[in-house]
Amino acid sequence: MKEPNFFCTDLRTKGPTYTEEQYQSIFAGAPASVLTGEASALYLYSQVAIERLMNYNPDAKVIVMLRNPVNAAQSLHAAAWGHRHENTADFEQAWRWQEARLSGQHMPAGWPDPATLQYGPIYRYAGQIKRLMSHVPPRQRLIIVYEEFFAAPAEHYAGVLRFLGLPTDGRTSFPVVNPAVAPKSVGLERLLRNPPRWVKQLYGPLRGVLRSVRLDAMSLRDWNLKPKVKPTLDPRVRDELECYFAADVRELEGLLSRTLWRTSSGKPTQSGSGGSGFAKGTT
Repeated sequence: MKEPNFFCTDLRTKGPTYTEEQYQSIFAGAPASVLTGEASALYLYSQVAIERLMNYNPDAKVIVMLRNPVNAAQSLHAAAWGHRHENTADFEQAWRWQEARLSGQHMPAGWPDPATLQYGPIYRYAGQIKRLMSHVPPRQRLIIVYEEFFAAPAEHYAGVLRFLGLPTDGRTSFPVVNPAVAPKSVGLERLLRNPPRWVKQLYGPLRGVLRSVRLDAMSLRDWNLKPKVKPTLDPRVRDELECYFAADVRELEGLLSRTLWRTSSGKPTQSGSGGSGFAKGTT
């Protein structure tokens, strides 16, 4: 199970794991001789998750992947829109709504927590990494830079195995997963997101039958997707976001004693272009 979000009790999420029994059941089928783990990206953003996690298992190892925050914020919005957790397809609009959402305005129907739609604070890493360092011993934490990982996946994958104390599995192929997608039919996408009342009334009694022949809403959504080129940010918006994150990136560099996502002007650089040498990856 990806992202059970068990330890981030300060955030209201739609993760399905709320009790310790439910959490332990995720790993119930694993043999005693294997390592087990899970991937909940919100643990880093949460104020309490890392401490709770280490209290739960003091021997836990924590892997963190940090991405250029401008690109990461845009990618999170795209994922939220794709998963129906966001109610605007316009990233700039969602960015402008952040403060208003904290008071309940412009929230997607049924989404429980505006804190998880704060595209700026989620990717201000410095305070989060300080919290990680205060609770997780150095030998039990691994911090990876996203762009470097995807520029040389075999090298960094081998590093992850060494960190976990696992032997190499000889993997040499690292295909892209979760590529950027867009609807083939905008009209069908609009209908699936906001079906008329009569469609909802008709769908309920027929759900089982439609699912059996792969005509249910989820199957239609999957069928209606096609690969797309990731949109580029308006230069004005990118500059605004780079300025927003610049001081945090400088602080993070001090914590990690290395250079990150920077141009000659001192702002975070865009991955996948220019002189950074970084390669684009996937969410």
